[in-house]
Amino acid sequence: MYINNIKLMNYRNYQSLELDFNKKINLIIGSNGQGKTNIVESITLMSIGKSFRTNKDKDLIMFNKDSLYTNCNFSRNGINKSIEVVVTKEKKGIKINGVSVKSLHELLGILNVVVFSPEDLKLVKDGPKERRSFIDKEISQVMPRYYSLLMDYNKTMNQRNILLKSNYIDKNLLDVYDLSLSKYGSEIYVFRNRFIEKLSAISNNLHRNLTLNKENLTIKYKNQLDIDDYSDADLIKELLYQKYKETIDSDLYNRNTKIGPHKDDISIHINDIDVRMFGSQGQQRTASISLKLSEIELIKQEVGDYPVLILDDVFSELDQDRQKMLVEKLGDVQMFVTSADPLHINILKELEYSVFHIENGKVISSENGGL
Repeated sequence: MYINNIKLMNYRNYQSLELDFNKKINLIIGSNGQGKTNIVESITLMSIGKSFRTNKDKDLIMFNKDSLYTNCNFSRNGINKSIEVVVTKEKKGIKINGVSVKSLHELLGILNVVVFSPEDLKLVKDGPKERRSFIDKEISQVMPRYYSLLMDYNKTMNQRNILLKSNYIDKNLLDVYDLSLSKYGSEIYVFRNRFIEKLSAISNNLHRNLTLNKENLTIKYKNQLDIDDYSDADLIKELLYQKYKETIDSDLYNRNTKIGPHKDDISIHINDIDVRMFGSQGQQRTASISLKLSEIELIKQEVGDYPVLILDDVFSELDQDRQKMLVEKLGDVQMFVTSADPLHINILKELEYSVFHIENGKVISSENGGL
């Protein structure tokens, strides 16, 4: 999977921009605030329907403009496709191959993109919320059905929490919410468990390579259900429903739902040691790299083609050996690398790449290099 070109109009600080990309490595260089990250951000807008930097679509529109337009042409499994996104201050419109889609659900999984930013290097030591977000984003890309389940679950949980905060508790309505949460939650558990099992196997292989076979990385699913088999959604549904009934007094006291997938986490161990609690900073960062790179291979297994990889200002956080490892081990993946340091071009020697120099929302020069 690779992007051939993009077109931007009134996107952040780009009034008009058209770029043709290299199928291998695209290095986007510019000082802070010049717009290099805006280019890769637009790619995620066309991949998942939103920015990886903000939840407010209107922030993407150029100052004093009413709307923005983005377009990309890309190849997936040898077939050319296109995505267009129009954002106004009131709504968002999406077209796939020239045909309008009615919901974000229809966009997910069309153009698979993995984003690796400095924040991801803290994935291991951050809180459960960040790791849940990591899991949810990646499953949604390859299994759009999961995204719909997650939206339904969160909507129902919010309705249940509103009821818990009210002065009068309608027990019949509460039971309806419990049944719905049990149904959505059980399917979410099944999806997450399958994903984490695959992620653990892939990330362990990667981690062993990164540590010269000195460390084993193990990832396990942590939730509030004490079971070993997550393949039976009906059984999980019954257990969840029982949990909601058992904890109702506590939920009423706290006016909040304490049981369910919204409380899940993953445990991350290196050689049977909890790396979040007892691992060194270097081990935590290497484990985070292994997790993020595992997404690439997992998506390849699920959809039959490698995703596009965005490395947003990651080089500045890594030593030269890890920089080289990233670009050399991912030769089959199209990469977009943003950096403020022109010397990072040296990392790409002997590889096929294009360089774009950005200044004040314009490409002031570009060049090709390598093979």
